[in-house]
Amino acid sequence: MQKREVEYCSFRELKIVVCTWNAGASRPSDLSRGTRPEDNFLGNVLHSVDSPDIIVFGFQELVDLEDKKMTASTSLTLQN
Repeated sequence: MQKREVEYCSFRELKIVVCTWNAGASRPSDLSRGTRPEDNFLGNVLHSVDSPDIIVFGFQELVDLEDKKMTASTSLTLQN
């Protein structure tokens, strides 16, 4: 099969942007203030590759970590 792959496969290069973001419970509006270097994070990521074919985002900490009671109860509920 590998010797004959050109008979049934076609290949092309892809431009892919992969990003993980520890959001730290920040809101999108927090990123538009422009006062810190990380405020332009999403824009910088999206413009790092010209016309990407695929964009992948991985997010962490999307809950308010200051509300420890809510976070703990949600985590414990999910485990049951």
